[in-house]
Amino acid sequence: MLIYLLVIFNSYFLFMLLLIAGMIKIGGKEPAKSVKSFVSVVVAVRNEEGTVSNLIESLVRQTYPKDTFEIILVDDHSTDKTPEIISQLIKQYPTLKITKISSQHIGKKRAITQGVEVAKGEIILTTDADCVTPSGWIEGMINSFQENTQLVIGVVKIKTDRTFFSKLQALEFSSVLGSGIALMGWGRAVMCNGASLAFRKSAFIEVRGYEGNFEIPSGDDEFLMRKIDSKYPRAIAVVSQKDCVVETTPLSSMKEFVQQRLRWAGKWKANNSVYARALAVYILLVQASWLILIGTAVLQDSVKLYLLILLKICIEFSFLFLVSNYLKQRFQILAFIVLQIIYPFYVIYIGILSQFGIYTWKGRSV
Repeated sequence: MLIYLLVIFNSYFLFMLLLIAGMIKIGGKEPAKSVKSFVSVVVAVRNEEGTVSNLIESLVRQTYPKDTFEIILVDDHSTDKTPEIISQLIKQYPTLKITKISSQHIGKKRAITQGVEVAKGEIILTTDADCVTPSGWIEGMINSFQENTQLVIGVVKIKTDRTFFSKLQALEFSSVLGSGIALMGWGRAVMCNGASLAFRKSAFIEVRGYEGNFEIPSGDDEFLMRKIDSKYPRAIAVVSQKDCVVETTPLSSMKEFVQQRLRWAGKWKANNSVYARALAVYILLVQASWLILIGTAVLQDSVKLYLLILLKICIEFSFLFLVSNYLKQRFQILAFIVLQIIYPFYVIYIGILSQFGIYTWKGRSV
């Protein structure tokens, strides 16, 4: 057992060191020269009556010239007052080019596809209706494009409030996003988030967008990223400006959190990336081994295993502290301690249940 644990965690420590080095490499990149391309911001909306106004208000404050971008809001069959609110926003902000269209089909991927089809911009930016973009978001994403760049991965964080639950979500989310950003430091496009993503319309058309993945509720971002990565090697970049962090709201209940994570994890079965699938299995194995390590250390009262536990905690602390600084997010030490205890159970639970369970999202059962 001791040899097994040493093998697993020595490989894990090496992996974490590579992530830390990747974050440092990404953090040292400089933005490219500004090129004022016409941009289309495409947002799929469904039942966002409480958040869509905040998104539009943040887009109003963009430093990018207002005559060089448009906003296309595609309503995915909302059952609340979202369409009416969007109509009011169009009247409220006449200086913005805002277009509202109704999705002809069901699902986020089809809604985005419809938005891309009518978009006038050569570069498409996507975000979510429950997000708030910083004033330099469009400019920062566009400046990250070079001549051969086909897709730019943006940065997203969860905005914390007074609740401890929001702080747990923020730190847990930063670990996932940070891993994807760090791997990009080594040229590996493994993860991205549609809440801050940019791609060339020509590349979207060339890879046939989400064709082949329409029936999968999640993964509009990562499936597209992998298609483009396969068609255009070394053509994916991470946003280079550090003031481009998009904020999204925390979920209000544990039930919503579990449903969201089940939706995210459910795309694993359809993932055709051997590297990404192997990474997911490896992380699951590490978390299961973490429980074994703690139990074995206590039962055997082994100093070597206690040191292994301490080393794991220290290296994860270093990585998450680095990611928090990158996101300009306050590092929550109490949330970190709690996650050390509950995270293995959470990963195993979601990993298993996502392969068999049924979940709901925005009023739809999947």
